[in-house]
Amino acid sequence: LMQLLSRCRPECLGWNPIRIAALMSQTDEAAYCPFAYGYSNYSRPGYAPHVLKAGGLVTLDNGVKLRATLGGAGLAVSASSPHLDVAMQYAQFVADPETQRNLYMQSGGQPGHRSAWEDAAVNQASSNYFLDTLQTLDESYMRPRYNGYIHLQDQGGPAVHAHLTGKASATETLAELNRIYCISKGGDL
Repeated sequence: LMQLLSRCRPECLGWNPIRIAALMSQTDEAAYCPFAYGYSNYSRPGYAPHVLKAGGLVTLDNGVKLRATLGGAGLAVSASSPHLDVAMQYAQFVADPETQRNLYMQSGGQPGHRSAWEDAAVNQASSNYFLDTLQTLDESYMRPRYNGYIHLQDQGGPAVHAHLTGKASATETLAELNRIYCISKGGDL
């Protein structure tokens, strides 16, 4: 990460992927972002002044290909909903492959159904965003689901950020990550 950071603008440590995509799609200040969550809207002509071209992850000089973590927003229905039947029907409608390829995509959504990612019209409307990133999804790790992982993610990110900004040494950061990991797994050091 420190090697990657040495080639980046220092202020990027305060930006999220949407901020970077907005910068790239609205200005000429940045031309390349090697590793960020993708948002297909930025690859749609007319969404912003500059259309972003998405692709797969980079390969390191030693031939090692980087892998992403898959997991994010989803659609769920609360079991305690007073309108469970209607909510379930709506969730099924939104998740339907036909809806994903058509209405959902056309309304600005980023479809999750694989048939949409492989659909020619969906890809034509998004500068091939989906086909160009599908292999990255196929090769991704599934975000861990164990109880406590979100704590690890929420607390571990700032610990790594502290190291990258010079506020903590590598040794201090590893100790802090070990401490956070033990807590996330329900144990003590």
